[in-house]
Amino acid sequence: MALQPQINDASYTEIILSSIKSSKFWSITLGFAGIVAVIFGGSINLAFEGLKDLSLWVLMAGTGLILIALVLSPRAVAMFLAGRKGRYGLNVAIMTLAFFVILLIANYLLYQNPNRIDVTATRIFTLSEQTYGILDNLSKNNQPVHAYAFFVSSVSSGNQQRQSAEDLLNEFDRRSDKFSFSFVDPELNRSEALKYNVTTYPSIVFEADDGKFEGVTVLTEQDFVTGILIATGTEQKVIYYLTGHGETSVSRDPITGAIGLEGLDLAIEGMKRDNYFVMPLNLKQFEAVPSDAAVLIIAGPKDNKDLDEPELTAILKYIRDGGRILMLLDPNPPVKFNGLAALYGIAISNEHVVDAVSNVSGAMLTPMVQKANGQFTTSNSTPGLTIADNISVTIFPDSAAILSPSAEEFALRDHIKFTPLGMTTPASWLTKDPEDVTYSLDKQQGPFPLAAVVEATGMYTDLGATHQLAKIVLFSDSDFASNKYFASMDNSDIFLNSINWLADDFELISIRPKLLPYRELVVNSRERDFIKWSSWTLPPTFMLFMAMVVWWRRR
Repeated sequence: MALQPQINDASYTEIILSSIKSSKFWSITLGFAGIVAVIFGGSINLAFEGLKDLSLWVLMAGTGLILIALVLSPRAVAMFLAGRKGRYGLNVAIMTLAFFVILLIANYLLYQNPNRIDVTATRIFTLSEQTYGILDNLSKNNQPVHAYAFFVSSVSSGNQQRQSAEDLLNEFDRRSDKFSFSFVDPELNRSEALKYNVTTYPSIVFEADDGKFEGVTVLTEQDFVTGILIATGTEQKVIYYLTGHGETSVSRDPITGAIGLEGLDLAIEGMKRDNYFVMPLNLKQFEAVPSDAAVLIIAGPKDNKDLDEPELTAILKYIRDGGRILMLLDPNPPVKFNGLAALYGIAISNEHVVDAVSNVSGAMLTPMVQKANGQFTTSNSTPGLTIADNISVTIFPDSAAILSPSAEEFALRDHIKFTPLGMTTPASWLTKDPEDVTYSLDKQQGPFPLAAVVEATGMYTDLGATHQLAKIVLFSDSDFASNKYFASMDNSDIFLNSINWLADDFELISIRPKLLPYRELVVNSRERDFIKWSSWTLPPTFMLFMAMVVWWRRR
């Protein structure tokens, strides 16, 4: 029976000492330490923005240790590279390096190409079409604009604001070669802040080539565009919404910022995103519609607050001068508002529309107009009327019907063109009592227009053209544009498309991204700890388990 060699403590000591004196030992140790340092330094660089300098030193140290390891044992390295494992390892290293080189080249080419795809659910990184047009005009008209973004670097709480502003400025810069930007720290460069009268931070100043500049403190796309338009002296179209008659208007609380369900706040924000300047208008104060009005909105006046004669005269003058009006009138509207529409052959009924087929969840007093049912009029049948081309579904809660003479009557008047925009189904009727939605033979049966367009150069009673071409878009409901329903279905798009069509901004008529939703994950402390520790431990544990399986199979 062979005797096993006995290894005492002195033998262990000799083995350790010989290993320490061996260059191979130090080569392996330093190489391992260098690899760990490179991984650790790279992780710091990716995870901690403020430790980039430290990560660079750690990466350099790790690279140095690997080089020293190669120098200490070149023979072992050469034997390793000449062996089978070495050749396989070298092939893997070359393939990995080639992969990263290809990735870098592809990333560079994609970065140079301005065409990008926004895959977010709400297209939050996509600029509006009018913004694109304004930026394109900078290049077309050779109008350079430079943006100075004033952010205090020492204030860490503004990092998210700075990142959002930089992302948006980058989008502007990508679109136009005449737009550029730079960041300025007003604490380090006080003279630059004084030059542009900047006293509030963060602020962004847009300066045109002629030295004219405009500053903004609200960091949104429409405010950036407004700054560019003012700096370059470009006129911005103005939309007025009528007030003083109980119309749907602004409901935002100035202290809390909360908005009411019946307000027009979301619609106004939508118009601002289309880069319109939106203003209220009280005709009792001004006694005339301003000459710069691109569109006048009349949204849901109450039946106990009618127009007085000077106000009616002012609106009629605006129409005769080629005005554009968007009217949202509810059932049984004020007499003079309804009479204003009647001058051009249309009026709102005093009764409510009931639709038994196309409605919202069985609520027959909330008609639903659907493209699939052929309820919209598009440019396919009426060239030039593109408002509803891309609209699929809209809802009109508690709406009336638009009454008008027959098509034959309008055909006798070349100076008026009437086009129904959205219709109910034939299975619809009118009811005086909203509590009684049942059908009876004495009730007027549909289909009825819920939205219509009038293009006129004279009134219905005129024999021919008597004034400039005016355009009116009439809806028999104002609720669909209120905060409560504005984001429902395609309500926001048909409202904004109507504004675009009236303002002759036909290129803006489209389906817009919905507002950015606020997505919040609410968890208790136990659920939070589970998410944290599972994300930290499960991935490395899984990888370790897979490594053990591979080792066991190849053992």
